[in-house]
Amino acid sequence: MAPIIFIKETISMIKKNRKRFTILIFASLVFSSQLYAAEDLSQTANDPTAPLMAMQLIDNYTSDFHNSLEGETANSVMFRAAYPYKWGETSHIARISQPYVTNTPSGDTGLADMTLFDMTVFPASWGRFGVGIVAGIPVADDNKQWSLGPAVGFVNNTVAKGLNIGLFNQNLFRVAGDDGRPDTSISSFQPILNYSVGGGWNIGTGDIQYIYDWESSQWASLPVGIQVGKLVKIGKVPTILSLQYQYNFADEVDIGNDLYAPTAKSSLVFTFKFLFPTL
Repeated sequence: MAPIIFIKETISMIKKNRKRFTILIFASLVFSSQLYAAEDLSQTANDPTAPLMAMQLIDNYTSDFHNSLEGETANSVMFRAAYPYKWGETSHIARISQPYVTNTPSGDTGLADMTLFDMTVFPASWGRFGVGIVAGIPVADDNKQWSLGPAVGFVNNTVAKGLNIGLFNQNLFRVAGDDGRPDTSISSFQPILNYSVGGGWNIGTGDIQYIYDWESSQWASLPVGIQVGKLVKIGKVPTILSLQYQYNFADEVDIGNDLYAPTAKSSLVFTFKFLFPTL
């Protein structure tokens, strides 16, 4: 009973001092945002292996589709948070991504599947590399499959000042859940190419994802894109504001019976990325 009593007393204390706790947490985040003053945050913020606490709001507007949905539009909003931490002598980055679909041609909206990953990051003379695990959590009503797989990535930041070059790969394979639908079996590849041009401005490929579906043996997404971002301050919190355009060349994703999936054709992605650097 002692642990239960302790938990109840702790919850009660937090409720009574909710305002003080909120102020303390916010103040610590704002203070931590000053710790990277000597580094180029514009470059660091675009390095997924950097030990940088961040929260993102990402709006993805699809302005057109291939095939049967040509001329239709869609929109989704994603919350993403990354948190660096130490486990013994190793450095880790944990990240959660939770999309919410706000508009589709069919009218269906709501939460989409959540993605979690944890990566162990290792420094190198040329930059950083990491290995870890990624998990797909079924949140959407039409998907009850749990998936799991390896994640690997690297970033070279020594080729030229302000330049990041690398690759980030995630793999999800069904481990449990609904047998009544095709198994989740995908690999995503995110090329990392970003250049900080000075004055807080950066240009690069952004968060484009090449996706290969092993179940159907074909590429489900083959985008090209360009992203322009600017480092600003909202209050005292450094924030990257970015706008990206993507065009997806995967216009013949076979779904059987001589039919092709109505994949996204053109998209605009607007991102608020709030940065909370830590030592």
